[in-house]
Amino acid sequence: MSSKLTVCGVCKYRNINKPSVVWCSECDEGLCEACKEHHAASRATREHSIVRTSEYQKLPSKILDITQSCPKHNEKYVIFCKKHDCPCCRRCVVETHDDCKELNAIDDVIRNVKSSSAFLEMEHMLAELSENLQTIRKDRQNNIKSLKENKTKIEKEIQQTRVLINNHLDKLQESLMKELYAAEEKENKKISRLLSSIQEKEREIIECQTNLDNIKQHASDLQTFLAMKHIQQDVTNNEKFIETILEEDIMNQVSISFEREKSLETLPSDLNTMGTIIWDTRSCDITLTNRKNRQSQIMVPITHVSSINDLKLILIQTMKTKGTDITDCSLLPDGRMIYSDYSGQINVVKTDGSFDFTLTTGSITSHINFIEKSQKLVVTSGMDQSITMIDMKNRTEKLIKVGSWTYGIVHRDGKLFYNAFSGGLCAVSLNDDSVTQLVKAALTPNSSIAIWSDHLYYIIGESVTCCDLRGKFKWNLELSAFLQGARGITVDNYGRVYVSGFVSHNVVVISPDGNTHKLLLSEEDSLQGPQCLFFDKNNNKLLIFNTSSLAFLYDVLN
Repeated sequence: MSSKLTVCGVCKYRNINKPSVVWCSECDEGLCEACKEHHAASRATREHSIVRTSEYQKLPSKILDITQSCPKHNEKYVIFCKKHDCPCCRRCVVETHDDCKELNAIDDVIRNVKSSSAFLEMEHMLAELSENLQTIRKDRQNNIKSLKENKTKIEKEIQQTRVLINNHLDKLQESLMKELYAAEEKENKKISRLLSSIQEKEREIIECQTNLDNIKQHASDLQTFLAMKHIQQDVTNNEKFIETILEEDIMNQVSISFEREKSLETLPSDLNTMGTIIWDTRSCDITLTNRKNRQSQIMVPITHVSSINDLKLILIQTMKTKGTDITDCSLLPDGRMIYSDYSGQINVVKTDGSFDFTLTTGSITSHINFIEKSQKLVVTSGMDQSITMIDMKNRTEKLIKVGSWTYGIVHRDGKLFYNAFSGGLCAVSLNDDSVTQLVKAALTPNSSIAIWSDHLYYIIGESVTCCDLRGKFKWNLELSAFLQGARGITVDNYGRVYVSGFVSHNVVVISPDGNTHKLLLSEEDSLQGPQCLFFDKNNNKLLIFNTSSLAFLYDVLN
C-alpha cells in the first residue's frame, strides 16, 4: 500500500516512476501533477474527489489497507449483501450471492455515511467512553487521597493512645502500624493497577477519536463504512471493560478507621493489642453517562440473524494428521492450523497442509487456546494439574499450578476459564494466578469448553450447559438420544453451538437459546471419533479433527 500511495498509478502503468501528489479514492490510485490535470479535465473523472497524498496518508493503516475493489475478481464493489454483511462485485453476486434476497446498490448504502446517525452516534459513544473513564479515574484518585487522610488521622490516634500506656507496648504499636500501612498499600496497589488500565483505555479512546476525525475528513465513503465496524468492536470492548470493573469489588469505596482497645484503661499485663483496624467498604457513588439507557443505539447495517436451519457447510480442505490421540485444535490468525495430541506434542500446519513445526511440552498435552493479542499459546495437561503458557515469539514458557486436573480452556479479559474435571468449571486470573470455582458440578474429562460474548459452554455427560462468566446457569440441553461421547465444543458468531460426538462419529449444532438442534455431519462425512473442533470467527470456517488420520476444514455459509 505504501508504494501504491507514493507512486503515480497512471505513470507506473506506462513504466514511468513519478511521485504522486494527490490521491483519488474513486480511482484508488495516486496521481502526479501532470496526470492530476488530465484527471480533472477528463469527462469520466472530472467529478472525482481528490485529496493531497500527504493528507490521505494520515489515515490509520487499517483504513489505508481497505481495498475498494474485490480482491478475488479485481472489480469494483457495486452491491452490498445484508445477509452476509459484506460488499460484493458484479461477479461475486453471480457466483456466491445468487440466492441472497437483500442486495442493495453500494452507492445507496454508503450515501451520506459521514453525516449519518450511525456515524454521529459513534462519535458520541467515543466521547462518552472517554468521559466515563475520566470519571472512574478521578474517583479512584480521590479514594487514594481519602485513604491517606484516614491513615494520617489514625496515626495521631495511635500516637495519643501510646502516651497512655507504658514501654512494654512498644512492640504492639509497631505491629499495629505495620498493619495500617499494609492495609493502605494493599488497596493502593489494587486501585493503582485499575488506574493504569483506565489510562491505557483512555489512550485507546483518544486514538479512536483521532482516527475517526481523520476518517471523516479524508477517507472515502466505503472506507468509512467498513472502518466503522472495526471502531465499533473497539467501542464494545471498552464498554465491556467499564461494565466489568463496575461489577467487581474493585470499585467498592474503601476506608479505614481505628477503634481503641477499651482494656487499655486498666493496662493489664497480658494485653495483646492496642486496637483494631476497621475496614468500611461501600459501593461507589459515581454516576456514568450511558446513552444506551436514553435511546436505542443506531448501527449499520442491520444484519440478518441466522438460525441453525440457515447453515450450509462447504468442505474446502481435507488434511492428513500425525498422532493417534489428537485432543484439541485451532486456527491461527494467519490461517495455519495447530493441534495437540495427548503424548505431549503440538503440531503447526501450513495452509497447504504441509507441516510447519512441532512444539514439545515435556508433559501430557490435553487442550490448547491461542491468545492473539499476547501471541501466547495456553496448554492444559489433564491430570498433571497445571497450565502452561508458551510465548510463540520467543518460545519461553510459564507454568501455572492450579491444584486440579485441566482440560478444555478459553481466555477472556485476563482470565483463563478451564474444565477442572471433578473441580468443576474454574477461572484463573493471569494477574496473580488466583483460582475461582464458577460451577461445582464435575465436568466430563477430556472435553472442551467454549466462550461467546458473556456466555460459557461446557459438557457434562451427553448434555451441554450454558452459563454466564460468573457461573450463573442459562440453559441445558440433553443430547444422549443423538450424540454419544460428547468431546469438542465451539461457538460461531451468532451463538450457535457445535458439539462433536466421539463415540457416535457426528457433529450436532445447537441454537443460541439451547431449544433446538440438528445433525450437521456424520460418519458418512468421514468422521471417525471426532474429538475436537474449532470455529474461526474471523473467517467463518469450521475445523474438525478426528482422533487420528484426518482433519477437515469447512466454509460456513449462513
